[in-house]
Amino acid sequence: MKKHLGVLLIFLSAVFWGTAGLFVVTLSENYGISPLEIILGRAIMTIILLGLFMLFFNRKLFAVNLKDLWLFALVGIVSITFFNYCYYNTMALLNLSVAAVLMYTAPIFVMIISLIFLNEKLTPTKVICCLLAFIGVALVSGIIGNTGNFNLKGLIFGLLTGFGYSLYGILSSILIKKGYSPYTINFYAFVFVAISVLILLSKQLPTTYSLYTVNYKPIIVITLMALINTVIPYIAYSTGLKTVRPTVAIIIATIEPVVAMIIDILRGHTPDVFGYIGIVIILFAVLLLNIKESKTNDSKSEC
Repeated sequence: MKKHLGVLLIFLSAVFWGTAGLFVVTLSENYGISPLEIILGRAIMTIILLGLFMLFFNRKLFAVNLKDLWLFALVGIVSITFFNYCYYNTMALLNLSVAAVLMYTAPIFVMIISLIFLNEKLTPTKVICCLLAFIGVALVSGIIGNTGNFNLKGLIFGLLTGFGYSLYGILSSILIKKGYSPYTINFYAFVFVAISVLILLSKQLPTTYSLYTVNYKPIIVITLMALINTVIPYIAYSTGLKTVRPTVAIIIATIEPVVAMIIDILRGHTPDVFGYIGIVIILFAVLLLNIKESKTNDSKSEC
């Protein structure tokens, strides 16, 4: 029963993550809020909501070693701010489903970084996954097939989204090894996200403030975004991992770009046949890489 509940929680978290584009499109198209302003609003609301959760359920999660603050800053500034900025721009330049699937190239970037900096071996599986990912990206971006849909700027932002997301995994894993809870990591990371974006928007803060306060609706949207797209799915995913293996969780989580695609279709942005094929190829490459890596790690732990 507990395992079934864990699977359901991970499934729901992936569905909630897949709704990111809906909030971004609503805020940008309906209220003229820029990607950086969306990141700032989401960060502030996430800090408040996640902070309240930690305050009522486990206050010890607030404890950190001051010497580690620079690592939290890296996660927040180098990864989350950069990743979200690229992600939101990809949504605007391409579409929600393509943006979501390009984000899923992150494990490919992790593999490349590991090969270059950690001297990991290049296996046939890794080569195949890289080739599949390259073909998939070419298909979803329009390089292959319907070239009329090709958008170089959107493709660059999309790949940078995957790269930024890969950095999040690498940097946060360092803090996890130091004994920090994922809740603690995200809380302080978003604090640094808010600080960094406040600095970037310092000259236009009055305008940003008015965008959110002249009309109460953007406040409601950004609060729902922080709740539905960040806090609730993260808590659900972390809880689900207590009874579900990471490999299985990764497979379940691939529903996220499918949800983004459904939202795209409902908005009248239907991918062409090449886009569908590309999405399937990229997700297959990511699943193959993650499953292979998980089996390798399991065999090492058994030894």
